[in-house]
Amino acid sequence: EFRRVLFRSFIMLFPFLAIFLIFLLVLNLLRAKALRAEEEQEASFWERESLANQTRKKDISNLPYVTLPLNDLPFGVCKLEECQEIEEKLISLSNDKILKLSNLSNTDIKLKYGAANLPLLSKYDANFTELSNLIFRYGELLNENGFTKEAIQVLEYGVSIKTDMSKLFLLLAKLYCDTGQSEKITALIEQTSCLSPLLQDSTTQQLKAML
Repeated sequence: EFRRVLFRSFIMLFPFLAIFLIFLLVLNLLRAKALRAEEEQEASFWERESLANQTRKKDISNLPYVTLPLNDLPFGVCKLEECQEIEEKLISLSNDKILKLSNLSNTDIKLKYGAANLPLLSKYDANFTELSNLIFRYGELLNENGFTKEAIQVLEYGVSIKTDMSKLFLLLAKLYCDTGQSEKITALIEQTSCLSPLLQDSTTQQLKAML
């Protein structure tokens, strides 16, 4: 009788045991597939990196460098010490090259322009990041101190150089609304293509909500 009960219990548990074993098999297959994909991705990366390190130096004199039109910016309007400090930094930055490369990895840069150019191009890209930050803060300060027209002028320059700062777009859109120019937000939405895909989606949604 005991054996019969035991046999029946085993028969009842068998489907669950089979399902569990199948689950373990599928899990192991998925893990093996993920591991292979990771190994292939890593191998591909190092192959590209090796090729990038062997890429010869190329001419970078005619790249689309950003120009800083100092005469077109409202220098001297805001007398705050921070405004003056930003203006001085912008003047200093205008003496160096500025280039947006945030959409390229270091490997991409070396493959495209040569490994020897990476230090210089990284510096120029860092200059672009600094410029974007300065322009945003400058526009923010001008607006806070009653110079909204000048703030819009500064922020529009930021958009024109394809800054990848979402908050600059949003501040400019707010100032458009505050000054009765909300129709300009439509054109601003079209210019969000310079943002990363994730930022572009969220920024576009917020801009559309302002219309």
